Amino acid sequence: MQEEVVVMEPQDEEEIHNSLIKLRSNPQRRRDKVYVGCGAGFGGDRPLAALKLLQRVQELNYLVLECLAERTLVDRYQIMMSGGDGYDSQISSWMSMLLPLALERGTCIITNMGAMDPLGAQRKVLEIADSLGLNVSVAVAHEVSVTNIGSGFSPAKSYFMDGGISTYLGAAPIVRCLEKYQPNVIITSRIADAALFLAPMVYELGWNWDELEHLAQGSLAGHLLECGCQLTGGYFMHPGDQYRDMSFLQLLDLSLPFAEICFDGQVCVAKAEGSGGVLNLSTCAEQLLYEVGDPAAYVTPDVVINFQDVSFSPLSSSRVLCLGAKPSTVSVPDQLLQLVPLDCGWKGWGEISYGGYECVKRAKAAEYLS
Repeated sequence: MQEEVVVMEPQDEEEIHNSLIKLRSNPQRRRDKVYVGCGAGFGGDRPLAALKLLQRVQELNYLVLECLAERTLVDRYQIMMSGGDGYDSQISSWMSMLLPLALERGTCIITNMGAMDPLGAQRKVLEIADSLGLNVSVAVAHEVSVTNIGSGFSPAKSYFMDGGISTYLGAAPIVRCLEKYQPNVIITSRIADAALFLAPMVYELGWNWDELEHLAQGSLAGHLLECGCQLTGGYFMHPGDQYRDMSFLQLLDLSLPFAEICFDGQVCVAKAEGSGGVLNLSTCAEQLLYEVGDPAAYVTPDVVINFQDVSFSPLSSSRVLCLGAKPSTVSVPDQLLQLVPLDCGWKGWGEISYGGYECVKRAKAAEYLS
């Protein structure tokens, strides 16, 4: 991916790098363990659930809001091309609700709500903070088009790839933001889901890009966290199944997940004590296999992971130890994934189907909760 570059901070025109990962220079271990939480798992998630996680888990160092998918990214591009905002339109409500407590706790917010216009999202966050009387530092990690670079290049005005093409970047640009700015908020464009969570681990725990065993374990944590309540029972309910039967009250008080990651790569995923839902071997195994084609070679921009020997050991009703992720035989991808939006005149339609034992009960439960 030689043609991509990354701008870490829009006001600093020297902060331009290509997407090739360079080893960190003398990385420092800032903590022995870091706590990273998931505050959102999809576009349209609820900010109140993220606020509850912040309130319940006071040790959180980072809160990741993962709000992008292929569909939502293309939607933002189409809206931007029509004169609207290229960033997530809900960012105002999210930041209004989360920033006061996050600043009080010293929790850094990392979010891909920047979508196609991360610089516009940065300006919006600063505007919201100002309206709340808060002084915040907001850094930006995103890609720009090499065709935009010239004598008059200005990162603040020109940033997105020609034709709305977005590259799934890894954790490196976020780590660079943390190294240089130690910001309260980091806004990104399209960065791979697990990499959003891996970045603070690399920065805080002193890892380097050639420590592939650590990167594999950290990316395992990110992969488990990235879909939010899917890890804590959101997709687990199955009325009529004695092993997966949950009450509606449990589902109405689901806790978003967080993880405790140690400098040696040990990972423990958790949910808030006393919260609803369920976190156990089965929910972890279910999420582990989510969107995984080859368990022996799960590709991320930072490391290709072998999940075959991953094991989960429940430590309590709210904590599970996760071990065994390791780099695959081919440990680093030689290409990065890109999303290319094309208007082909097609319209999609989605639905959720339920089959198997007690499928009607499952469908009615979903209808009730929606």
